[in-house]
Amino acid sequence: MAPDRAPAPDRLRSPAAELTDGVVWLRPPRAADAPAVARAGDDPEVARWTPFPSPFTTEDARDWLAAQQEAGTVDLIVTDRADGTRVLGWVGLHDLDLSQRRAELGIWLAAGARGRGIGRRAMALLTAWGFDELGLVRIAALCLSGNARGRRAMEAAGFVPEGVLRAYEDVKGVRYDTAILGMVRSDPRG
Repeated sequence: MAPDRAPAPDRLRSPAAELTDGVVWLRPPRAADAPAVARAGDDPEVARWTPFPSPFTTEDARDWLAAQQEAGTVDLIVTDRADGTRVLGWVGLHDLDLSQRRAELGIWLAAGARGRGIGRRAMALLTAWGFDELGLVRIAALCLSGNARGRRAMEAAGFVPEGVLRAYEDVKGVRYDTAILGMVRSDPRG
């Protein structure tokens, strides 16, 4: 796609085909994912770094999945099987601004998916799609202070640390300093 042409609106929802590197598959969320998303999201580490309530119930997961369908976002389930049945997490682009050709990446992973390179692979697949298919020039990623594992995964995917936004993010009533990392189209990809 030409870098200065905006994609068709239906391209904002999700890629036209699944994204895969042969190890990780990304696909649009389904209503049937709610129980698996609830199990993954109920993990203490996911609850610690996201606005998910704890406990995170199937009803909470249904509500969260429904909220992910808003315009201007690309939300994908992370799985490690071609049939897409095993939910390992979520990765998405939000705050998409096609006139400025930028977006922000978000990700969370289930406990069993961490430490295996799944996050790095998922971020690499989605950022490549964002640059190549949406014509983005910049993708930012925010990481709450203290989330060293998340920050290492972002850096492994090619995101470059750019600074700290002081008292930027409120998660469950606690204000966190937040590292901002960025990737531009010309950067080497992880």
